[in-house]
Amino acid sequence: MSWPPFSPTAAVRRRPAVRLNQMGYPRWARKVATVLCLEQEPQDFVVEDRDGREVLAGMTRPWPARPEPTSGFTLHLVDFSTVKGEGSGYRVRVGELVSHAFPLGANPHAELADEALHVFRLMRSGDAVPEEFGAHARPAGHLGVAPNTGDTAVPAWTGPEASALYPGWTCPGTFDVSGGWYDAGDHGKYVTSGSTALWQLLMTLDLLGDLLPSSTREALVEECHWQLEWVCRMQVPTGSPLAGMAFHKVHGTTWSPLPGLPHVDPTVRVLHRPSTSATWHLAAVAAQGARVLRAFDRSCAVPLLATARRAAAAVAAHPHLAAPAGGSQFGGGPYGDADTTDDEYWATVELWLAGRSSEDLTRLQRSPWHHAEVFSPLGFDFDAMAAPARLDLSLHGTSLEEKESVDESVVVAAERLVRLQEQQAWGQPYAPDAGWTWGSNGRLLNNLVVIAVGHHLAPGRVAATAVAEGLDHVLGRNALGQCYVTGFGVDDSRRQRTRLFGQALDPALPPPPRGALAGGANSVPSPGFHYDDRLRGLPPQWCYLDEPTSEVTNDVCIRWNAALVFVAAWLAAQTRARNGPAAPST
Repeated sequence: MSWPPFSPTAAVRRRPAVRLNQMGYPRWARKVATVLCLEQEPQDFVVEDRDGREVLAGMTRPWPARPEPTSGFTLHLVDFSTVKGEGSGYRVRVGELVSHAFPLGANPHAELADEALHVFRLMRSGDAVPEEFGAHARPAGHLGVAPNTGDTAVPAWTGPEASALYPGWTCPGTFDVSGGWYDAGDHGKYVTSGSTALWQLLMTLDLLGDLLPSSTREALVEECHWQLEWVCRMQVPTGSPLAGMAFHKVHGTTWSPLPGLPHVDPTVRVLHRPSTSATWHLAAVAAQGARVLRAFDRSCAVPLLATARRAAAAVAAHPHLAAPAGGSQFGGGPYGDADTTDDEYWATVELWLAGRSSEDLTRLQRSPWHHAEVFSPLGFDFDAMAAPARLDLSLHGTSLEEKESVDESVVVAAERLVRLQEQQAWGQPYAPDAGWTWGSNGRLLNNLVVIAVGHHLAPGRVAATAVAEGLDHVLGRNALGQCYVTGFGVDDSRRQRTRLFGQALDPALPPPPRGALAGGANSVPSPGFHYDDRLRGLPPQWCYLDEPTSEVTNDVCIRWNAALVFVAAWLAAQTRARNGPAAPST
C-alpha cells in the first residue's frame, strides 16, 4: 500500500483548533469558525489579514453543550461576518490557536460548481476522456473492446444465483445500455441512483437558468443529455418480457478489480430484472428532461415525454416488482426500496408538470404523499423521492389550487432545517440522533437544497446565508477539520475509494479530480459492507477515513456530487446577484 493510514485522532491533533471553511467566503456570507477550546468563559479573538494586521477583534461565544455530542469537544464560536475585505491570507486567532489561511471576497462557489460538474465528464461510461484532460485521459470503457464484454450488447442475468433472486424471470437477447455515468467507486450503473443525480442537475438548469455562466449552462445541458440517453436505453424494448419497464441496473456478476480503469474491466456485465422503483424513476426524469431541456433543444421533448408515459403505463401493471435483494455479493450495490409509492408520486408530478394532463393532476392529488410531510431532517435520497417531487411542484405548479399550501410546506421545512442548523456548533443542518449514515455529506447537501428552495419561495423567512453556512461544514468547519472536496482548502480528501481515480492504490492511475466529494462521516455500519473497527465507539463526526479502501466513508457518488453542483451553483448565483459592496447582508 502506498497510502499512509488515516487516523481521526491524529487529524484532530495536528490540524488547527480553529475550524472554518478552508475554501473561502463571499462578502455577503455569514462567517463563523468553531474553536476547540476548554475554557469556560468567552475568549478574545482577532481576525488578521495576510500581513498580520488586525481587521476585527471580539469575544468568542462558548457553546453551551459541553461536550458537544456530534464531536465530543468543548467548543467556542467566532462570528466574523462583519469582515468584508477581499484577498487571501486571512486568519482567525484565539490566543495561541490559529486557523488555516483563507480568502475573502470574489465568488469562490463559482469555481467549486464548475469543478464538481467536471467530475461527471470523467465519470462517463462509453466515452473516451481526451488528452486535454491530462492525467485523467483514458479510453472509453465498456464498449465491447477486449477485455470488456461491454455495454453495447448486454444479456439479462441468468444462472442459479439470478434465478434465486428473480424467480421465473428470463429475458432473451442482448441490449445496448451503453453510455451514462458510472455510479460511484465501482463501474456499475444504477437507474435509481443515476436518476436522482440527473434530477439534481436538471433542477440546477431549471431553477438557475440564465443566472449560470454560458459555459456552465452548456456543460450542464450536455451532461443531462448524456445521462438521459442512457436512462432511456435501460427501458425494456417492445417484444421483450416486461416491455416498457426499466432494467434496475447493469454491472459485472462479480466486483471489478480495485483499482482499475473501466476499459480494462474484465468482469462479465449483465442486466438485472426491471423494478417498479427504477421504472418510476425513469418516468420521472424523462418527463422532467422533456420539460427542462425543451428550452435548449425542442426536438428532445416529444420523445422524452413519450418514453416517460410508456414507462408509467408499464409500471401500472407491475406495481410491486421489487428491486433486487442479495446485498453486495453479486458485483454491485442493491439500491433496494421497500416502498415505491413516493417514486410513483414523483413521476406523476413530473408528468403533470411536463404535460399538464388532467389525469396526471387527479392522480397526484389522490396520492397519499400529496398531503403528507415529505421532508425529513435525515435528508432525502434515491429511496425517498417525495421531497424532490414537492420541490418541483412548488417551483412550477402555478395552476395548482393547493399551490399555497405546497409552497408553505417547503418553506416550513426549510425553516425547520435552519432551526436545526442553529442548534449545531458546526453549522450543519444534519445531526441524526441515531448516528451519521453512509453518504452523510450528500444528505446534508440535500437539506441545503430544501433551504435554498425555501429562500427562493420566501426570502423574508429563509435566509440565503444558511445555505452558505451549511456548506462550510463540508469545506472544513467540522470536527476533523476535513475539507471533503478534493482540490479545495488545505486538508482536503485526496484518497477516495474509487476504481477510476485509484492512484493511492496504484501510482500509474490518476488521482481523484478537483471537485470530487467524499461520502463523509459514517457512524452506522451497513450490512454486507466492511466497517473499519478503528471507527467504532467514536463520536459521529470522527467516523471518517481518507483511505482508498474505506467504502462506507470515502466513496464517491454521482448523487452526492450532483447535490454539490446545485448548492455551489446556487450560492455562486447569489453572489453575482448581490453585486459587490452594496449587496444586502441578510
